[in-house]
Amino acid sequence: MKKLILSSLATVLALTGCEEPVAEAPAKEEKLGDYTASGTEPFWSAEVKGENITFSTPDGNDFTLPVARMNRTDTGWTVKGFSDQHNINLYITLGEECSDGMSDRAYADTVKVEVSDGGTLNGCGGDFEEGPDGPP
Repeated sequence: MKKLILSSLATVLALTGCEEPVAEAPAKEEKLGDYTASGTEPFWSAEVKGENITFSTPDGNDFTLPVARMNRTDTGWTVKGFSDQHNINLYITLGEECSDGMSDRAYADTVKVEVSDGGTLNGCGGDFEEGPDGPP
């Protein structure tokens, strides 16, 4: 009887070691969502909408690129897009209030943009928080 119990126990232990590990569910990728930023001197605007980034200026340096990378950082977001002709990097600092310098509007975030044929541009983004006539 002892042999039978020990044999059964050995079989159970052997089978337990053969179970396949349970796969963890993949982490859900965090997305920025639709976002608009702009700057003055020189004037420019950038918009993240869906899976695209659109950049435009009054002189016609306009393009739309697919979002290649979107990463949450300690201070905000980095969004990048590139093609054979253009590239753009948006560095968004959330919660760092920003004034556009011309309309006295206050925006929620500070944005730095590196763009092909445009260098590094500074501006504001996110929600319009306050203007010369008070909050929106």
